Amino acid sequence: MGGLNVLMWGTIAVIFTVKAKGIGALHQTKEKDGGEQPLISVIIAARNEQKALERCVLSLVKQTYPKLEIIVVNDRSEDDTGTIIAKLAASYPNIAGININELPERWMGKSHALLQGTKQAKGEWLLFTDADILFDPQCLAKAITYTEEHQLDHLTMIPDFKGPNLFAKWYAAFIFMSASSFGQLWKIKDPKAQQSLGVGAFNLIRKDVYERIGTHSEFAYITTDDAALGKKVKQDGFRQDAIYGTRMVAVWNWYENLGQLIGSVEKSVFRYSNAILTTISCLLTMIYPWVGLFIGPLSAKGLCAFSLLSVFWLYAVYSRHSGSGFWYGIAHPIVGLLLIIGGLRGAIRASRRGGMTWRGTTYDRKELKA
Repeated sequence: MGGLNVLMWGTIAVIFTVKAKGIGALHQTKEKDGGEQPLISVIIAARNEQKALERCVLSLVKQTYPKLEIIVVNDRSEDDTGTIIAKLAASYPNIAGININELPERWMGKSHALLQGTKQAKGEWLLFTDADILFDPQCLAKAITYTEEHQLDHLTMIPDFKGPNLFAKWYAAFIFMSASSFGQLWKIKDPKAQQSLGVGAFNLIRKDVYERIGTHSEFAYITTDDAALGKKVKQDGFRQDAIYGTRMVAVWNWYENLGQLIGSVEKSVFRYSNAILTTISCLLTMIYPWVGLFIGPLSAKGLCAFSLLSVFWLYAVYSRHSGSGFWYGIAHPIVGLLLIIGGLRGAIRASRRGGMTWRGTTYDRKELKA
């Protein structure tokens, strides 16, 4: 097992160290001066987002990019989200609100809300984002410049993760370090490569391309709608890139507490088969090297130590591009444990309830896809 861990973590650490420089970073893009500027329609799906929504929308209002409309969709909220949307729409002429009271069958709430927002959108470009995102004032101007310079149909970004919850930052670092290295993020801009990505914080897509891939109707009952969008764009032959949004776009307090973080795992791991696979994988590759560092023969300890050094190096390289903590590798086994707990709890709960419950809505486990 020590040898397999060395092979996996050591190899990917070397590859990522060499290739990471090939991944773009939005903050390095110079904002274009003058010229024709397309209208961007920003669409936000908001369900019970009274804590974060106004801060997100105001960061969009402050954008230096002039041609912008903001459409906020109130997805069956039970808090003051609707009131906040109404207040913002009354205060700013480029903000519009939509209220949804019912969710059709075989639809995830967020996907349905975003689709309804596109029906009102007038922009040449659509930006799908979340209600807990904060944008630097130059973000959209730089993003449009980047898409034009690289002739893209879809641009997605890995955001910064801000806020006081350290567990959420560790979890985010693991998810996007893995996406960057094992997911070979540098290959996404290659039209011939199969790698793709879509991140809920920032999915900027040409409206005509969005319609040509079939809109959210194509992945209406998939929990990972953002990734599904990115995959469909790439499969249908359109140009895509995934870059780092460091300093430009940030998630504020992704999960407020440990319970919310574990619950997020349940969104993707709600079948026993997936939970068992997740458990075995995490035990062997994320937790075993730490255990093997203290028990077993000296040779096994040495291999585990090399594996852990490779993991630390991966996180350190990722931090140079993403803005995460260079020392986050120390939390690697903790994240593995949280994935195991979330996966097993998700499978048990979904089995008892007959479906996966997310944001107050239960979805049919038999037909739902992750």
